[in-house]
Amino acid sequence: MSSSQRPSENSVLFSLRELRRIEDDRVKKEQDAARAKAEAERQAKEASDRAAREAEERRVRDEADRARQAREDADERQRQDHLRLQEAERRARVEGEMRINEERMRLEIQHKKKHSPVKAVVTVAGVLVLIGGGVWYKMHSDHQAELAQERAEKARIEMEAKKAQAMLEAKLVGIEKSMNDQLSKAKTEEERQKIRAAAAEARAAAQGKTATKHSGSSSKTAEPEKKTVVPNFKKRDIPDDPTLGL
Repeated sequence: MSSSQRPSENSVLFSLRELRRIEDDRVKKEQDAARAKAEAERQAKEASDRAAREAEERRVRDEADRARQAREDADERQRQDHLRLQEAERRARVEGEMRINEERMRLEIQHKKKHSPVKAVVTVAGVLVLIGGGVWYKMHSDHQAELAQERAEKARIEMEAKKAQAMLEAKLVGIEKSMNDQLSKAKTEEERQKIRAAAAEARAAAQGKTATKHSGSSSKTAEPEKKTVVPNFKKRDIPDDPTLGL
């Protein structure tokens, strides 16, 4: 009896060992699958975060480049306006001096024929000085007004950029919070992938909309250049009357 039971016992033990091996394999496969799934989720999240960071870095760089370009353009316009004002002042001064010299020469010639009109000379010189001073003051005032307008426009652009940046950051925080809430409720990896993709599209759309809005508002700030009008003093404008009708 004992010898006939040994094969049966051996067969049962073999079956038990086989079942244990199968169960161990199943448990190992489940653990491997769980680790692979967790690793895939981790890599997907890292890729999504990395893409978001890169997009944000690009947006910040583009925003900084646009702000720097706007500052450089404003500085260049200010420099050109200053040069034009200096040139206009120089021309007005030279032409005023030429007119005074021509008038003095005319009076000297007239003096040879008549008595010296000292009072007329003083009056004409005073009028010419007043005219030159008025022209210079007018051009200087216009230039200062243009500079003040440019500074105000520059401050407005910077304020709008800061406001757009704050709104974008708040929107990105809201998108991130909504994504995390949905991920906590998702049951499958497919749902999580769709949620992350939708969040990435929402972030890209928000950033693209903000950049387009800012570039549009920046393009509206450009105004046509105002030409400085310089009085055209010519010799034919000199009247024969040294008192200029006074």
